[in-house]
Amino acid sequence: MSSDTLIHLIAAEAEERETLSRYLRRHDYNIEVFDSLDASKEALAGGPPSLIVLAGSSIPSPDICKFGAAVEMSSDSPIIALLTKLQMSIVSELAESENLWTAEYPISLREIRASIVEAFEEISAG
Repeated sequence: MSSDTLIHLIAAEAEERETLSRYLRRHDYNIEVFDSLDASKEALAGGPPSLIVLAGSSIPSPDICKFGAAVEMSSDSPIIALLTKLQMSIVSELAESENLWTAEYPISLREIRASIVEAFEEISAG
């Protein structure tokens, strides 16, 4: 990954945040880690990341949808939201953002990385 390719990783759960950040750094991704949607939104003012990975299992679905809409208004950064099956059904009904992609828990770290690679391929093709 190039040094100008930045991923915002958002995970409210400390263990999940640590596991994901360690894994992504081990695969040479440039990441900034946040423990809440609000903290990530504040960081967007400094410039949008190339991609946002949101581990959202403990975040209310309506908040995820609002976050997706806010990100879309300020940037074209895609969001990969890792969600439970119930959250996916709610988000799919409520989300208005075109850049909010979902993946269902449980998901392996390898599958998360494959989703990131796919997102970057779409970004560079677009």
